[in-house]
Amino acid sequence: MKKIGAAALTLALAGSMTLPALAAEDAPLPISSNPDAYGTAITLNGDALDTSDIPAASQDNLLPMRRVVEADHGSAYWDEENREAWFTFGENRIVADFVDKTVSVNDVAVDVDFELHHGVTYISADVFTGWEGYSLTWADPTAVDITTPNNDPMVKLAYAIMDSSQIFGSRTDEEMLADAYQMPVDQFEQIVAFFPMITSPDTVIVGKLAEGADQTVVTDALEAYRQRQEDTFSWYLSQHLPKVQDARTVVENGYVLFLIGENADEGEALFHAFVEAQG
Repeated sequence: MKKIGAAALTLALAGSMTLPALAAEDAPLPISSNPDAYGTAITLNGDALDTSDIPAASQDNLLPMRRVVEADHGSAYWDEENREAWFTFGENRIVADFVDKTVSVNDVAVDVDFELHHGVTYISADVFTGWEGYSLTWADPTAVDITTPNNDPMVKLAYAIMDSSQIFGSRTDEEMLADAYQMPVDQFEQIVAFFPMITSPDTVIVGKLAEGADQTVVTDALEAYRQRQEDTFSWYLSQHLPKVQDARTVVENGYVLFLIGENADEGEALFHAFVEAQG
């Protein structure tokens, strides 16, 4: 089976997405003193980022990391006690330490420029060097186009459905899908899934069936999952029960949608539009 898209977020990492945003990153050094507005145009997965409210960095290749990571559906956290800024892109984590004046990627020190300016952590674009699925293209010294694994069309669809249904959940990898959620991942060429914390049934699964896949095996597994959610939320936080009972399982032209969430009609409409666009 082919694995496409960003590396899965674990449920443990998902908890970090609720941590406080970067706010008071005022460490002694290094720090920029440039009073002008940020001047590098950043395009992330085809969308221009709004950096009009960000002050300038001392170098054009320094990126406002929180703005980039949050636009890529990652997380940012300021550790006031240890004077560290943390940024999570999928399974990758960048830590900028403003006491030791070091940057690490996945606990490995990297030699890149970084600084603080008016509460904004800037890190050199070189920090992404060697990351699988990431690319940076500079049109000129002040315009960069960043592509990440989240640029995958099906991943974009899943996030769009989550946004339309006001769902907050964590990306789940294929091993967890099979083991914890009893999904027949071997029936899919590609599958992208987001599952909630225990206080919500909200779920988004979109996928493309593998050639020769048994559709009944897939739909039976999805219904079994839905029934488990109904059994749970019929007595626990029962205000969520109507969403579970309105869950959508749709199979169209080899693509699959499973959705529990608010605005299920809108989420389903996004799925139909996506399938139609595939030709």
